[in-house]
Amino acid sequence: MAAQEAGIKFQSLVDAWRLERGAKSSITEAAMCPAYQSILGMGPDAVPLLLKQLKSDGDKPDHWFWALKAISGADPVSANDRGNLKRMAAAWLEWGSLQGYAW
Repeated sequence: MAAQEAGIKFQSLVDAWRLERGAKSSITEAAMCPAYQSILGMGPDAVPLLLKQLKSDGDKPDHWFWALKAISGADPVSANDRGNLKRMAAAWLEWGSLQGYAW
């Protein structure tokens, strides 16, 4: 899939996911939404897009960690930072940079 096509598809799925999940408090329930599952289905093409989304989320990162871990097999978040979305996002962005991803 071309990068531009992947980006368009990804953004469409992000928008759909945010509508589907509504105010669900459970990340497990939110990750089971069809749009989130479709993002997972994009595989490695989604990783730089997920990192870009985390970066653009700024101080209010959304729950992209499940997808990043599932696709990449990595987990750069320390035990002390689990549950702190800002620190989790920072760990993933640092990981992405070290892996050579550009967003």
